[in-house]
Amino acid sequence: MTNSSLMLSFLYVAVVLLLLVLSLATAWRRWVKITMIIVVTATYFIANHTFEDMLGWPTPRELPEKFAIVSVVIEEPNKERGIDGAIYLWITPLDSNRPLTTPRAYRLPYLKDTHSQLADVQRKSRQGIRQIGVVERAGGGSGSAFFKVNTDNRIRLRVSDAPITRMPEK
Repeated sequence: MTNSSLMLSFLYVAVVLLLLVLSLATAWRRWVKITMIIVVTATYFIANHTFEDMLGWPTPRELPEKFAIVSVVIEEPNKERGIDGAIYLWITPLDSNRPLTTPRAYRLPYLKDTHSQLADVQRKSRQGIRQIGVVERAGGGSGSAFFKVNTDNRIRLRVSDAPITRMPEK
């Protein structure tokens, strides 16, 4: 547990204690007290879910359309140990071949095709060849371009070598 998450836990304990004092020491109506308890409890769970992204856990959200692959970790399924398997990508979103933000960790469900493709990406990365990924949604979906619904909920990655960058002339 990091210092930030420990401090956040202490702050929530302080809020709960304050709520307990208010509930016991005031003559507020019972429905007000119950509402306060429900709201404080709900905010704890919402904040806990929200702070997972801040603590660096891989997100299951959709990948950006175009990205630079920083690293890949493949966890193969193991029925004996009850592991479904997953593919973890550390990527940087790109816009016109320029990074938009700092790298972000993503979690993809394990698929054999994606495994073999990203194993090749790992091999090339070890050789110093940067890789660019583009998400291709499977066909057959419906909806507008912004709200594209994918019928099989699978994505296909098209990975290629990044263009060689040259230093500007002096």
